[in-house]
Amino acid sequence: MEKQNNSNRFVYRGAKSIRLGKFLFDALPGLKFSSFKRMLSDGRITVDSKRVKKDVLIPPGAEVGIYSGAGVPSFSVRTVYEDDNILIAVKPRGTETKNFSALASEAKGVSLTPVHRLDTNTGGLLMLAKSAEALAAATEIFRFGLIEKYYYALLAGKVEKEGVFNAFLKKDAEKGIVDISPVSKKGYAPIKTGIRPVEYRDDGALTLCEIRLYTGKTHQIRAHTAFLGHPVLGDTKYGDFTLNRAARAKRQYLASCRLVFGRIPKNNMLSYLSGKKFEISPDF
Repeated sequence: MEKQNNSNRFVYRGAKSIRLGKFLFDALPGLKFSSFKRMLSDGRITVDSKRVKKDVLIPPGAEVGIYSGAGVPSFSVRTVYEDDNILIAVKPRGTETKNFSALASEAKGVSLTPVHRLDTNTGGLLMLAKSAEALAAATEIFRFGLIEKYYYALLAGKVEKEGVFNAFLKKDAEKGIVDISPVSKKGYAPIKTGIRPVEYRDDGALTLCEIRLYTGKTHQIRAHTAFLGHPVLGDTKYGDFTLNRAARAKRQYLASCRLVFGRIPKNNMLSYLSGKKFEISPDF
């Protein structure tokens, strides 16, 4: 997504055609479905200068315009920490990491590059770098495990024991999913996930858990917890669809809530972050 000088015009930079609604919900965090439908019915949305009144497919390079600001949410960056080198902000769920960094860059007036990524439907703490040097330094911190990443999730069932769980994960890029194996196999990378039950809800039907990512593979938390028999509530890819319907879960209950920096070598430009902790509370 690339925003034009006019605050209500956007260019879709993806590789494949997508639904207009999906693009706008990603480009405009906080956009309500009712507002989107009303803008369509009022003829206030254009695709390549042509008015559309339904949720059409838009191709790569399409320019989307919204006439009149009514119903269009303003974008602001919820900042947890910022200095001359990095920004730690709260990415809204439903927004791709790449698109969030573009929106945050415009809002802050500085080019921001995500150091790591969060799944589109996972919200929470995201670290972004303000320069190539800061990005290299931050990437080194993540690569050598000098930062602890904690999440909160609502998991299906009663999780009774705290533990650190090991398995192996293989990504199927074509299908957009991952597979978990309890034993090592060709093409599978080792993963390590810590799970601590915090609170039981709905008479044990759900458990609020703190989850520590020791490794950071694609869909690791969602796939690993599902493999262990406790999928994330609201997950439409690895989740319990019957439970999701029964709980009327219309979103994914998973959020990145704490980043803890360890002892960073003094030759790293971000060594001043050693021992610092940044935290938010989950909204569920």
